[in-house]
Amino acid sequence: MPRPMIRPRMALGTLSWHTSGTIRRVAGDKKKKKKKRKTTAQKSAAKKFAAVPVSHVDQALPLPDGVRVEYFDSIKGKGLVATRDFKESEVIFVENAFIAAPPAIAVDQVFDGSLCSDCFQPLQGGMLVTRCGKTACKTRFCNRVCEQRGQSNHHRVLCVGQNPSIRPFLEYLAQHKWLSLHNVARQLARVLMTHSSSPPPSLLHNGGPASSKPPARGVPLPPATMEETLDHLKAFATVSELQRRARNPAWSVEQKGFESAMREGLRLLKLGLDPWDDAEAGAPKADGTKGPIKSFPKEQARDLFSWESFVKHLGRANLNMESQGGLYLVQSMLNHSCDPNVRTSHPPSNKGVKQATKIGALALRDIKAGEELFISYVPPQYSLNRRRLVLWRDWMFGPCTCERCTSELFALPPEERETHEQGEAWKQGDSNDQAAMRKEAEERKAHSEMLERLEEERNAKLKKEGRTAEDLAGLEDELRGSLGL
Repeated sequence: MPRPMIRPRMALGTLSWHTSGTIRRVAGDKKKKKKKRKTTAQKSAAKKFAAVPVSHVDQALPLPDGVRVEYFDSIKGKGLVATRDFKESEVIFVENAFIAAPPAIAVDQVFDGSLCSDCFQPLQGGMLVTRCGKTACKTRFCNRVCEQRGQSNHHRVLCVGQNPSIRPFLEYLAQHKWLSLHNVARQLARVLMTHSSSPPPSLLHNGGPASSKPPARGVPLPPATMEETLDHLKAFATVSELQRRARNPAWSVEQKGFESAMREGLRLLKLGLDPWDDAEAGAPKADGTKGPIKSFPKEQARDLFSWESFVKHLGRANLNMESQGGLYLVQSMLNHSCDPNVRTSHPPSNKGVKQATKIGALALRDIKAGEELFISYVPPQYSLNRRRLVLWRDWMFGPCTCERCTSELFALPPEERETHEQGEAWKQGDSNDQAAMRKEAEERKAHSEMLERLEEERNAKLKKEGRTAEDLAGLEDELRGSLGL
């Protein structure tokens, strides 16, 4: 995700402060005492800043012509700057998604083979359409290009025919249709596939994901390494999804159900994808192999599939996903302004249907070389209060201090402006926002109750299967521990 324009003083004020441990007082040893205090303060500061999304510049990623990446500071982070002039309506770049999961409304159609599993376009009869080829799998692709890309990026490990242990997770996904969870599965799949016989191609060649140059015909691209793929993922702004959701109304009633549902999602992901997981009854001892995955490093797998990493994978997805479910390495560097100079859209395919896995950036006005490129993360028609509230809640920064917000702020009467700034009234929104938040809180509460009912049904099923004592006790302990996060 892009890191936007914010005021450091206010950014610090929005974060929670937790202190872990206590300062040990050593009699007669002032140096040790002072050092310990400093260490504790540093740890507290680290925890405080953990609520701020963190990203870094992907130095190896090839960028499209006409733009460069610039790192501004630790608060704003990185952004894209024009290296040449662009005319109004000119295409700045078109980019293919690095990770793409189908929108929730399309999940069933992807699973039953009505839509391409790679680009999510509708399939028509003809000789170009290809099938996965495994008896148990209904997946289909537009053509050989989509099939080869889909198989190497994600499908071979997410296919019940090639990796039967993934079936419970896919059934869980079909039931809930959580876009971010599906995106996480494809993030992990792309990393795992680097240790297969058909790894995804490297992005460090052929111009990168937003190159205007067509790929060379008949010339295979070098395979991506695990390290390269992880570097691309870590370049996205990342934060724990628990910290992000804590800013939503009714989180206190939603937290238990959400965490329980996500822990079940992680359990099924580990069962289906973790090459070092041998939790499945009767499974051979784990050895770094799972379906097509061979010799995956044990420590890396442990890190990828830990609860702490999992909630960061979810946070990364929700912070950076475009509305159609794609993670874009270049587009995600565009910072926010309430008065943007760039807009993004999905270009249509040759079938006339917008491409959910491809995005284009167009100039909204003339842009001079040296100008930073901005998009708006929120609908421009929102009020000042509403824009700041949504940006703080969903993108975890604020208050926005772009030119539009600043001018609208200073147009307010002095007393109202002071209340808005010092009292952080923008976090509460206006009367319309408060009514909407009350409604959202009710919906979240109902959703949480539904998740808890599903958890009870799952536990009853486990008991029926004779997995009551050890399995359920362990899950309970995990849940209790997680509630303090």
